Amino acid sequence: MLLKSQELSLKKKDFFKGKIILLYGENQDLIKDLNQQIINIFLDEKRAARNIFEEDIIKNPENIINYYLNGSLFDDNKNILIIKNCSDKILDIINKVKNNINDNLIILNAEILLKNSKLRQFGEYDKLAICIPCYQENKFDIKKFLIQQIQINKIQLSDSQIEIITNSASLKRSKIKEVIEKLNLYKSSKKITDQVIEEICTDPDLQKNDEIIDILLSKKEGYINEFISNMSNYDKNFIEIIIILRSFIIKILEIQKNNKNLSIDEKIERYKPTIFWKDKDRIKNILKLWKINDLEKFLSNLNKIETDFKKNDLNQDIQFYYFLSKNLSKISFKNTNNFI
Repeated sequence: MLLKSQELSLKKKDFFKGKIILLYGENQDLIKDLNQQIINIFLDEKRAARNIFEEDIIKNPENIINYYLNGSLFDDNKNILIIKNCSDKILDIINKVKNNINDNLIILNAEILLKNSKLRQFGEYDKLAICIPCYQENKFDIKKFLIQQIQINKIQLSDSQIEIITNSASLKRSKIKEVIEKLNLYKSSKKITDQVIEEICTDPDLQKNDEIIDILLSKKEGYINEFISNMSNYDKNFIEIIIILRSFIIKILEIQKNNKNLSIDEKIERYKPTIFWKDKDRIKNILKLWKINDLEKFLSNLNKIETDFKKNDLNQDIQFYYFLSKNLSKISFKNTNNFI
């Protein structure tokens, strides 16, 4: 059975009992959040959530089979078993135990599964399975999640503050939760000002995002080549880098298209939501380097390569290297060995 991620919170606990729940896709941050949502549904039953990796089960399959067939795993209380890093290899074991889990739950976490994946087909069509694809969320999704969280936590924010937090979250729910946690500390003792929001949102991860943007849009061959050589230092996958670039380029295009009679400075000052002071010079520099038509073309190419990645996850590193070299600079190909 297919289920949308946003529909999960609408379901009652009986909907999940005795089911195998498959959460798969490139958005591991969303998968982590959905794991917790499912656990929270059963909080009143005081269930214990256990995490295990597929490879550990594959090494000792008789353990989990005996647990379910003999009931020893659930002697004390009913549990939720979360199996991580799943692939088609886990399916034989799941098929052996699926009819014996009774009111318990098994949650399978996987990365991207192609259409011909046996595990994905099991999730979509088996009567005991619930399948939730976890695609990358967009700005609207993250903003909606933020608004839900501030309502739950009874935090008062202005529209501009909400926009600033949304833009700083790198399209990750975990970043929103971190901000909410910090705001809960402030709300009882201090007024939540724009300065407070800026301080909370300026974290090391956001600084990394800024650095990635500055390097890749610099049109400087040396900087871009060095970034490619040391990409692992940024702790970002290719999809995340694409999202970071795309969000910033969309903002640049919106600013530039706002009243062509205004100067760049005036356009930036009038842009809503308000742009952080530290970002104003960065935006000016990029607008000097890039023509609008070139940015629009680059944005279109970003969307295309993201679609290609989702269709086929093979050799993404080489594809992305060539993409950068083709779109951003005439980079020498001396670093291709880093991706082979």
